[in-house]
Amino acid sequence: MKNTLKNSFWQLTVIYTAIVVLIALGLLWEYSLQFHIFAIIIAVLGIFIIKKEDTSEETINKKIHKWLFITAIFFIFLIRAIPYIGNSIPLGYDVGIYKYAIESGLSEMPNWIITGPTMEPGFLYLMEFFKIFFSTQFILTGLLIFFSVILGLGVYFVVKEFSNKKTALIALFLYAFSLIQFKTFLFMYYKNVIGLSLMLFTLYFLKKSENKQRLIWVAVILGGLIGAIHRPTFYIFGLSYFFYAFTSPYQNRSYKTKKMWFNILIGIAILLVASLFYLGKWMESVLVLFDPVLQGFIQPGEGAGTFINFFIYQFSVLPYLPFALLGLFYFIRKRDFNILVIWAVLNLLIVYFQFFFFNRFIIFLDAALIIMASVGFGVIIKHKKRLGSILLIALIISAGVLAFKESINTNPLIDSEELSLIQSLNKTEANAFVMSTDSYYSPWVLGYSNRRTIAPGLFDYDTNNYEEWYKFWTTNETDYTNQFLYIYQKPLYLFIGKYQRMNMGKFNNSCLSLINQQNQSYIYKYTC
Repeated sequence: MKNTLKNSFWQLTVIYTAIVVLIALGLLWEYSLQFHIFAIIIAVLGIFIIKKEDTSEETINKKIHKWLFITAIFFIFLIRAIPYIGNSIPLGYDVGIYKYAIESGLSEMPNWIITGPTMEPGFLYLMEFFKIFFSTQFILTGLLIFFSVILGLGVYFVVKEFSNKKTALIALFLYAFSLIQFKTFLFMYYKNVIGLSLMLFTLYFLKKSENKQRLIWVAVILGGLIGAIHRPTFYIFGLSYFFYAFTSPYQNRSYKTKKMWFNILIGIAILLVASLFYLGKWMESVLVLFDPVLQGFIQPGEGAGTFINFFIYQFSVLPYLPFALLGLFYFIRKRDFNILVIWAVLNLLIVYFQFFFFNRFIIFLDAALIIMASVGFGVIIKHKKRLGSILLIALIISAGVLAFKESINTNPLIDSEELSLIQSLNKTEANAFVMSTDSYYSPWVLGYSNRRTIAPGLFDYDTNNYEEWYKFWTTNETDYTNQFLYIYQKPLYLFIGKYQRMNMGKFNNSCLSLINQQNQSYIYKYTC
């Protein structure tokens, strides 16, 4: 019976690999089958090939390893550089917010930065340092690619420390071709990339400190910097460390009490380092987040966060989903409940049950599954080296094809004409206000107009509620339009982009003068 199940595992794995290859080649629609169920069946059957010994420790030629490592790093860079061939406009929705934060965040410190979840002080200080050496344009483009490479290195070193070099190399290639990690770059989730990098290196030094205890202080500093730079990353790291602190001592019962208190003290030290960045702003920056987090557990499904949903995600990880589950089962079979396992399980629970910020936590879940998948591939290569290697290469190539397709088809959210029109607002009065009439353009207007920005539901100057904005968007009444605009300080300009769906008849009135226009984008000045 056991041999039959083992054979079924290998047969289904081959079939699964063939299907993923067909999807990558565009010969099969990715949503045509319930792949997540298929992946779970394969992973469950894979339990029967798992043995308690470690994954393959076979050595790999150092020269080959070096060139494969360089190749993976090159692909991380290339996939993210392709969208900038012939294009200078930064990618992502949050471009303008980051541009403003880099150039003016520390000097102006508006209320939406102090009290909102948008910009952490550690990120602002870090960008202030990079401004000494680089232009804002390079920070938004080239430097983000650099941090994406650093994140890949974090994946590599964590897997190397918890497993071995060969498995780490697999993880690096999986990261290089991960659609989710590319979309994180594409959406310009800058702090996510830096925060996740810090988290991975913190886990690396936590593990490393088991043999070299003095390295624990490196982990403490890096762990504290997570909280200073990106609170959601600190949230998942904190949860993972909390459970690790109370479960890891039982891995060695001879000194479990001493180990537990040591873990607690290290956790407190990490909190103290993070807290230093919020001195005097603890209430506005940290305590304000407690309520939405608790609400996320009480009322799941609220506060999703802006990213792809779980349904789309499960099809984006087809090349390594069953092997990620197999890797997770491998650690469970060994009863090795390390912090990576805790992180993966907690993240899966947050995303699947839709707790606070669950869509955004898909980014962290994907990183955890990449790590687990590399271990899963290590398991199958140990048992059938040639077949396992063929399957691995086929799936990595499939992931690469999908990633390159996404990269080649990636474009900035606005075109050069719209951006040029927004930048023309720099020539208006220095004390002018600019209203972005649609949230799609709000970050761009904030970052590139260099003027105080009024935007629906964003920043500091919006005084209207959603119902009032909705009527403004849909009405054709000039009286209501003028009444809506009258309450704001003057001089007041309005930017209307070509992607905005709005009844334009309201702008044909004596209180609004058309100042500039490019194709279907307009700038008006309110003159009453």
